[in-house]
Amino acid sequence: MALDAQVDLPGGYDLAVAGLANLAAQGVKIVAPPTWALVTLDARNHIVPSSYAKTARSVGLDIITWTLERSGPLATTGRSDYYYQSVTNSIHTDGDTYVLLDVLARQVGIRGIFSDWAGTVTYYANCFGL
Repeated sequence: MALDAQVDLPGGYDLAVAGLANLAAQGVKIVAPPTWALVTLDARNHIVPSSYAKTARSVGLDIITWTLERSGPLATTGRSDYYYQSVTNSIHTDGDTYVLLDVLARQVGIRGIFSDWAGTVTYYANCFGL
């Protein structure tokens, strides 16, 4: 597993995306970037998989991400938090955590997610039989 913190360096996101095929070729099976690197916004401000997520999946890498619910209430301080930086304009209420989680689970296809509070991910997983 490769913990990918390269996305946090200046220009690092594009370098990380470009290096995913090389990681897979070296035998890496799983990448672990922060949640924000896996999602972006479309033209209508809907959360969608990012180029990182699409590229990782296309080269056969599984994805584990971090972290969910480390922020304060999303309607206030959490909106601008590190973990939501790529989707800030779509975050309005705490319920948007489920929107993000749904995109990560069903569209990005994450294998797992680290969370500071297990209640949300457990509830989500139970609702969808995961």
